Amino acid sequence: MDQHQRPSAALTGKVAELLTLDEQVVLETRGRSDTTTDYEWRNGERVMGYWDAQRVRRVFGRSSDEFCQELRYDKTIKDASLFYGIGMHFPFAALESALADMVVHGRLSSSTQMTLFCLDAVVRTETWLRQTKRLIPRTIGLLGLLRWLHTQGVPWNRAVTAGIFEEVPEPSGWLIKVPELFEPRDPDPVCIEALSAFAERDVTGWFSKPINRARTPSAVPRAIALSAWSDIPERVFEQAVANALLTHGHPDAYLSAGAYAVLVNTVLSGGTLEDGIEVVADELVKWPDENVRRLLDSCELTGPPPSPSELSALVADGAAPNALAVAVVVAARDNDFESAVRRAAEVLPAAAPLVGGFHGARNGEQGLPREWLERLELRDVVDRLVFDVAAVQVGLPERVWTPDWAGPYPGF
Repeated sequence: MDQHQRPSAALTGKVAELLTLDEQVVLETRGRSDTTTDYEWRNGERVMGYWDAQRVRRVFGRSSDEFCQELRYDKTIKDASLFYGIGMHFPFAALESALADMVVHGRLSSSTQMTLFCLDAVVRTETWLRQTKRLIPRTIGLLGLLRWLHTQGVPWNRAVTAGIFEEVPEPSGWLIKVPELFEPRDPDPVCIEALSAFAERDVTGWFSKPINRARTPSAVPRAIALSAWSDIPERVFEQAVANALLTHGHPDAYLSAGAYAVLVNTVLSGGTLEDGIEVVADELVKWPDENVRRLLDSCELTGPPPSPSELSALVADGAAPNALAVAVVVAARDNDFESAVRRAAEVLPAAAPLVGGFHGARNGEQGLPREWLERLELRDVVDRLVFDVAAVQVGLPERVWTPDWAGPYPGF
């Protein structure tokens, strides 16, 4: 079909109004215009044989950013395998991510500090949903990261806008009262600058209007908090992307965050990293991906533990996709926690917490390195957060959300 041929009359209404002429042609020839019915899952199987309007917009490099807005779909996790995977393995995936960070740095880095505030935000999202029937994970995640910014020495009235300060004159919740979190741990300047822009200019990063072009890996580890979000991989991917966009505007960074969350989600549901890469590939075709799919495709997942020279070939400039690829290769081929973490950190330290996340998601409590657990900084804090996230997502024995949770985990 001629690129400039007009679409047929079948493509009408609001869908056609939202798209350029070229996008309308793509949708007419490769997809469907009905965006109200979800055919992604049929009889329990994933169907990716169509292009809808949202995918077309993303492939053309722009989006209406629905995934960053208030959500209207059901948050309940219904898939049995993931339900039990989150209940039994997610806490250890998040715990081992923190442990891996400590193995490398000797204490929890700023990256894990941010992850703790993102885990806290997942529980607060549940509070807000219960109290208002509204689901706004990105907004609550932003407030979580701004509380982290406050711990880095930024006064609260300079971390949030005047409107928020009027409603929330001081940061709330139990996590902000942990004094050790107020020790700066050499954070990535990208995160500081991006989050500071919220109070200074009242701006946040969106897919259609990125806050910067940062490709650093610092947005990726905290995506583990969203790996337990849903049993639909697209929702997991979108929410991890939406959170990463708050600090990183380059596709290499936010798509790596989405991919990491989906990979962990797949392993939690009983799949392998190879399975996860296939699911991630289904998601990446909807986005303007430059490097994530290429690097994941280059990952050799079988064989003996990878050598430093093999891993060095994946490092390049140490951007987010490189950290993800190193972590995938190491986690797939070295099942020993400390060996795998140190192997990854030797070539790219930012990959270490990702290796820990994969290891915990796959092995659960059985693979937990007890000798490192005894040394974990803020162990009680990390334990409480990771099990509370599992509790609000799927429920744990004698640990379910009640109105009392609104005290330590207020919506804002």
